[in-house]
Amino acid sequence: MSHPQVTVICPTYNRSTHLVATLGSVQAQTVRDFELLVVSDGSTDDTDEVVRAAAAQDDRIRLIRIPHQGHPSTPRNTGLAEARGEVVAYLDHDDRWRPDHLDVLLRTFADGAALVATGFTRVDAAGAVTAESRSLALCWHPEIQVLGPLFEPSRVAHLRGLPERVGGWRNGVGLEDWDLWLRLTDAGLDFTTVPDRTALLLDDTGTRRYRTPRRHLLPLAVFDDPRRAHAALRELQDARHSSALRTAHRDDTRAWYGRLSTAPRFHAPRGWDGDLDAEIDAATSDDTPLWPELHLLPRQGRYVLAQTLWCSTESHAARLRTLARRVQATHFALIDTILAPHGATPLVVAQRPAPAALLEPSQ
Repeated sequence: MSHPQVTVICPTYNRSTHLVATLGSVQAQTVRDFELLVVSDGSTDDTDEVVRAAAAQDDRIRLIRIPHQGHPSTPRNTGLAEARGEVVAYLDHDDRWRPDHLDVLLRTFADGAALVATGFTRVDAAGAVTAESRSLALCWHPEIQVLGPLFEPSRVAHLRGLPERVGGWRNGVGLEDWDLWLRLTDAGLDFTTVPDRTALLLDDTGTRRYRTPRRHLLPLAVFDDPRRAHAALRELQDARHSSALRTAHRDDTRAWYGRLSTAPRFHAPRGWDGDLDAEIDAATSDDTPLWPELHLLPRQGRYVLAQTLWCSTESHAARLRTLARRVQATHFALIDTILAPHGATPLVVAQRPAPAALLEPSQ
């Protein structure tokens, strides 16, 4: 039996309505040599029937049904075990691809890539565009992979066998994609990125993206007095500090990317020759929220001012805290200065990490 060029793995659960368009976007690919493995996570609606009907008309489609797990990692691992293609691409059951998605991927692999991510267009349920990928978010280096939740599975493909080398997809509370990409990065694999926005991602509050709990913290300071803690929070969010904080963040980011851009493992998007500083200026503009997830949390009789993190594991969160403080040194020093008059004790300074009890979620 000949092997297809690409195996497409699509985990699904009770999603027959959206799945029709998802499957159709694969069938519409200009690359015709693929197999599409739809792994049903014990669906209880008519999802399996929809897939069987599609498979009856197209023998490149195959339904694999497994007992319900409630998490996409097991279906993806199941698909990996069945994959016959030299390249494996992922497609979530809410997302779609542009017709040239697989062609863009295969051309990039032909140039020597092992792990590829494309650009994206985010659309709402009505099909209206809500966001598009920018070049800066497609620049890649291991440090960037630690700090940012790159990339959604529907944008990613890899040579067959790579995830298995690092333990495959892992279950958890969410962000299993970021967790796997980070383990691949730690194993010495680099992402090659392409600016083509070939993945159409559903932007909807009903998706797992919006239900992922944020259990880890990037602490800024700890307080003994709740009144002073609340005053410090208001002070940090006061508009009169916004310009200085944005400038510090922008300057730190420019210096960081300037350093990374000369490193061997730094990769700009394929074919992009733009200005990094201009991209950073756009990404740190005045309409970008300074504190999207800033909270004051009671811990062990004290009050921690912290930014919540999306990390899936505490070990990853610890790496992120250390790296963030290092690459945003001017920004964090300014935060410390703003909070100091309110009795703040910085929680992350030099090599002194925050006490574990202050970083654990409340029960």
